[in-house]
Amino acid sequence: MPRIYSIILLLLILASVYNPVVSQDDGAISTKRDLPIGIVSFGISVTSGVLGNDNFIDGYIKKAGTETFVFPVGDNGSFRPFAAFPEQVVGAYFGVDPSVAVTSNPTGGNYGVLPAGGPFNASSIESVLSAVSKTEYWDINGPASTRITLSWDANSDINTLTAGRGLTKLTIAGWNGSQWVNIASTVDVNSIFEAPSTLAAGSLTTDAAIAPDTYNVYTLAAMSDGALPVVLVSFDASTRENASYLEWVTASEINSSHFEIERSADAKSWSYVDQVGAIKDAAVSGANPERYDFTDIHPLHGINFYRLKMVDRDGTFAYSRIAKVDHGADSELHVFPNPVAERLFLTGTQAQNVRTADLVDPNGRTIYSSKKMDNDGIDVSRMPQGLYLLKFSFVDGLSKSYKVLISR
Repeated sequence: MPRIYSIILLLLILASVYNPVVSQDDGAISTKRDLPIGIVSFGISVTSGVLGNDNFIDGYIKKAGTETFVFPVGDNGSFRPFAAFPEQVVGAYFGVDPSVAVTSNPTGGNYGVLPAGGPFNASSIESVLSAVSKTEYWDINGPASTRITLSWDANSDINTLTAGRGLTKLTIAGWNGSQWVNIASTVDVNSIFEAPSTLAAGSLTTDAAIAPDTYNVYTLAAMSDGALPVVLVSFDASTRENASYLEWVTASEINSSHFEIERSADAKSWSYVDQVGAIKDAAVSGANPERYDFTDIHPLHGINFYRLKMVDRDGTFAYSRIAKVDHGADSELHVFPNPVAERLFLTGTQAQNVRTADLVDPNGRTIYSSKKMDNDGIDVSRMPQGLYLLKFSFVDGLSKSYKVLISR
């Protein structure tokens, strides 16, 4: 079956198209970008939207559901997906200078309607940015908070954008109505293209969840010198017994000094807790992942918010995304029996809100992983005896872990 017919069949099965399709070119389907816009809508059952370099939607896509989704958008022959996870996000990719903002029309002429607030002057940037992309931007809309992932390829020319300073200077910027502002972001070690991020192609994700409607549009940008001493891959917090357990991974560190742990009860007023020294020699740039952890043995009762202040040797610093744990709901979740010999069960009012469950063995290997914990529990009868860690993540973004002893 020719490729164009394959993608059309796929879209007819998995999605609905609102308003006219403008044209079909190879594997790309183009929809109207001027009013009324054409929208390809993916239903809740669709879990992955990546179709490929020659198979994408040249126009707007809408997604139902709350699972992370890769939006297969593109423009002017380039496949440039973005990712988000809340209900009813709508977005499109524009492969043009945001200062011009209007992209070409596959049927001839130009789209006469700009995204709200356009054009978006690429020279109007806040001081922490050195430049924003003059080749592309994304129009992403939605009221619910989500972390946003943007992609790049060779056409993005990341080396020029960052003035040859590499991926450590790459970030995401949003147009706030008058200028481009930095949105703290981290380069994905494994990119949206299911390959390692490099200067030629890759992706990066906002450190914190934001409502897409916060900014008119989004694009790639470069940080000024000294702004990012560390490229942070992940930062997570969970409860262990009566303590808060923090763990984070860095992809690279350049003259990194230390990490300061800060805590808050409201995510507004922050207090210093402690600090952890950088693993790498301060004078050496490291490109291999490094893992850190810290235990707060005296957390606040109820919700605890945490963030990292990543400090460079010259005193410059950047903040991580915010992670949170809840020390007021221990009675709402129970793992039993513990110690366990045959099957491990979960009960309590929080059980219905579990998004994922992972059982980690004493060597740090995940030996059980599920999007939910079944009523039949986890069969541990064939697992070696020892102390394991059962980790849960919840739909509200919280996480919790329990020490479980398998003994017979």
